[in-house]
Formats: sequence, C-alpha cells, structure tokens
Amino acid sequence: MIGTLSTKHKVWNLLIVGALALPSAWFLASFPDMPRFGQLHDDSIYFVSAKSLAQDHGYLIESLPGAPAQTKYPPLYSLLLSIAWRVTPEFPANLAPAGWLSWLALPVILAQLVWLFPRLGFSRRQTWILLALFGLNPYIILFSTQLLSELWFLALTLAAMMLVERARSSASLKWALAAGAMAGLAYLTRTAGIVFFAAGAAYLWMGNKRRAAGLFTAAALPFAIGWMLWVRLHQTPTTDPELMYYTDYIGYRWFAIAPGDLPVMLWKNVDGFLAGLGGMMLPKMTGSLFEKIFSQVIAVAMISGVVRLLRRGAGALMGIFAALSALLMLVWHFPPNERLVLPLFPLALAGLLVEAEHFVWLLQASRRHKDRSQRVVAAGMMGFAGVFAVALLAVQVYVSVSFLPEDARSHRAEKLEREASYKWLVANTPADAAVLSADDGMVYLNTGRRAMRRPVPPFLWYREDHPGTVAWLGEPVDYARAHGLSYFDFAGVDVSLGVDDEDGAQIVKKLRASQDLEPRLQRGKVTLYEIRPKASAPQAASVVLRTAPLPPVQ
Repeated sequence: MIGTLSTKHKVWNLLIVGALALPSAWFLASFPDMPRFGQLHDDSIYFVSAKSLAQDHGYLIESLPGAPAQTKYPPLYSLLLSIAWRVTPEFPANLAPAGWLSWLALPVILAQLVWLFPRLGFSRRQTWILLALFGLNPYIILFSTQLLSELWFLALTLAAMMLVERARSSASLKWALAAGAMAGLAYLTRTAGIVFFAAGAAYLWMGNKRRAAGLFTAAALPFAIGWMLWVRLHQTPTTDPELMYYTDYIGYRWFAIAPGDLPVMLWKNVDGFLAGLGGMMLPKMTGSLFEKIFSQVIAVAMISGVVRLLRRGAGALMGIFAALSALLMLVWHFPPNERLVLPLFPLALAGLLVEAEHFVWLLQASRRHKDRSQRVVAAGMMGFAGVFAVALLAVQVYVSVSFLPEDARSHRAEKLEREASYKWLVANTPADAAVLSADDGMVYLNTGRRAMRRPVPPFLWYREDHPGTVAWLGEPVDYARAHGLSYFDFAGVDVSLGVDDEDGAQIVKKLRASQDLEPRLQRGKVTLYEIRPKASAPQAASVVLRTAPLPPVQ
C-alpha cells in the first residue's frame, strides 16, 4: 500500500505517473482544437449541456428544438466542462481548456493504479509494466484527449474502490460513508455506475462488514435517488422515439429492441464485448475478420487471467464490479466497444499479465520435458508467442505515434469542409431555423441554430436490415417536417452504423433523387439541403436528378 512506501519509492511512482501521462499530454497540446470533436456525438452534447450550466440556463440540451431538460446524462461531467465555458466563453476557443479538464482524469487514474496493482499481488516491476500498458495505450491516449466521461468515471470508481477496501479493513465506519459518497459521484458521471452500489455493498457484506455495507448503501443511494427524482420532474413527456433517444434511456430501450430481437442482440453483444475488450490491446486498423478473431482471443485470455487472479483471492471487488458491468453491457441496446469497456481495462490488463505468465510457465515446463517432440513444440510456441507480443506492441506504438496524429490532421481538414456549411447557415437562415444533422451538437455550437439527428434504431443493426437502414437514412424528409426542421446537413454516411459501401451509395442516390430536397451548398463530402415545404414540393415529373457535384462555395 502507498502508506508503507518509502519516500524514494513515492518519488519514483510520481515520476513514472508523470512520464506515462506525457504522451497523451503531448497529443492534446499538439491538437488543442480537438479535430475529432463531435464525431462520437456524446462529446458535443456534453459540451452543449455544459454551456447551458455555465450560462445559468439550467441543465438543458439547448441544441435541440425546444431546448428540453438534459435527463439522459447525469450532470457531474457536464458541470466539470462548464468551467471551460466560464473561463473562455467563446467556442471553439474553449475546447482547449475543456480538453485539459478532461485529461486530468488520466494522471489521477495512474496514481490510483500504483496503489491498486500491488494489492492484486503484483510486484513493483509487474506494476510498472501494467502502468505502462495502460498509460501508453493508444485508446487511452485518444479517449483522454476527448470530451468523454469514461475516464473520469473510472477515476471516481477507483477512488470508491480504495475507500471500500479501507472500510473493509478498518473498524471505523467513516470509510464506508466516504466510499458510498464517492460511488455516488461516480454514478453522477455515468448512470452505469449504479452497479458499483451493488458491488461495494456485496463486497463489504461478504467480509462480514454488514453495518459498513448498510452505511455504504445509505451514503450512495441519495445520489441516485436525487438524479432519478430530477429526471422524473424534468423529463419531457413524449412518445417520439427520436426525442426519447436524447432524453430517456429506459424509454428508448423499449423502442430500440423488440422481444424477438433479444437472442440476436445478446449474441452480437457478446461478440462486440469480446472484440472491444481485446481491441484495447489490438487497435482496429482494418476491421478485418482476422483482426477481430485475434482481438477476441486476447479478450478470452484476459478473462481467463482474471479468473485465475480471483482464485488466488485477489481482486474480488473489481471482479464483482466487472461482472455486473459486463452483464449490463450484454443486455443493453448498443453493442459494446472499446469506449464502453474502458472502465474494465485495468482489471483486464491484470488478467492478461496473469494469463501470459501462466502460459510462459507451461511452455517452460514443456521445454524441460523428456520427450524431444514436446520440447520442439514448446520452443516453437514460445517463439510464436514472442513474435506476437512484439507485433502487438509494435502496432500500439505505430497507432500512438503515427496513426493518431495523422487521423487528427485528416479530421482537421474535414472540419474545414464543414465550416462552409456553418457559415452559409449563419448568413442565409433566420436565427430560429432548425437543422436535421447527424452532427447536431456541432451545428448548434458553430451556428446557434438548433438541430436534431435521426438516430438509426438499434434493431436495424442487430437484424442486419440493409433495406430498412437505406430507407431510414435515405428518406429523411417526412421526419424533418414532423420535427420542424427546415434544412438537412448531410456529411456522408457513418460506416459505424453498419452501413456498407453499397448501402451508402443507395442512400446518396435516394437523397439526390428526392424532389423535396434542394441542394444549397456542397463542399467535399458535405451537402447542405433546404427542405421544401410540403405544399410547394414539385411533381415527380419535373424532378431533375443531380449526379454531378455542385461547385464549391467561394
């Protein structure tokens, strides 16, 4: 434990934490404009709600028509980002301070992992290896330099774990109360944190700390009850599934998945969970089946190692939390990915190291076997394992050093294309105009025009319903009119929605052929359409199919 370390070791730990946080700090300093901002959608909505808090308008989604209350994301992370709006009220200049506020979670996590890994039975050398694998991981570098809540959620959850461990080993009940309060703060960062309420209470109960378990629960529950009451009082009453997507996790859940879709949902979520967990070590470069299989093999090794760790009597609290979190991800209406499994990554890394050492021990035992063929096979497998480990690290280094900066520069160039549509909207539309856009938060932040996306229902992805997806994305006019949207900002098809190249081509063809969409601007992949009022829409006979791109606006 940290309290028993010498001053020399504490200094070394601080230096290591600082050194491992440097690559992500360098990346953020190199790209303070956050070229990828808005790509994941949640980040722009967090920042929109942070703006509302900073301007004392309440906790609202001001980018949406009607500016409904923000009842989907709990407020703590947006409250943190609101500091950037108060310090620098102008967008996008305030992205840089917001980025640093979000990045601070990484050194906090690394400092806590210095405490955690030795408690799992790892030596100092093993702890440093695990810290390096975490801090230098390309996904950690990427997520720590974006406006996403996962890392602060992990930081607060680890703090709650430390306090729960203290409550279990101490006679004082104040640690249980502190642990409950910290768990409550983690919940107010991500509602998925409610599983830690059960994990912490169960762990204390199993350690015959029943009074501590009760106090932990009593301290944690007010945070959840308070948020749920606020949601209940402020939630926009609606049966519109698209509005529920923005404001109601549970309500949208019933629209997103029909009972008959549950088997395929579970199957695909297991598939996605394994690919996402292993993908933290093998970053997605090609999206190939080969890459996916290797990622899932790594995930299986991680899980096997965690089981071995638990059998040693270590990591029970993290194991309970990970199991409950994984169960929640498997039954949720969105396939898990690297971002969603990130809070489980420290335990998964520990499991991978345990499994790797067990594998090496088996091979070393086989190399001492009296049968020569056994020794030859063991030597071959040892060589293959060594090459695979080196290749895995080489891929991570390449992604961190080369791919991520190049990807950021590419997104920066794409943002220039978007700026033309933003400028056109500001110059040519009334202030109360509303826009249909997949990047609705970005439209609002850049233009002040309210905007809304048309999210693809998860059941289309789970069913692999390509015609349904093409119709959903390629026929937006009725949806736009029903929601009072007068313009359609189209920046290409998002392949993350399960749309292949053929589907994408059909969607673009449908949009160009629509008699109700009038192209007003085109710049690169971006086309800005005006949606004609229904009464004045021309007859089909007069439609001219535009196949050539419009000239760029000067």
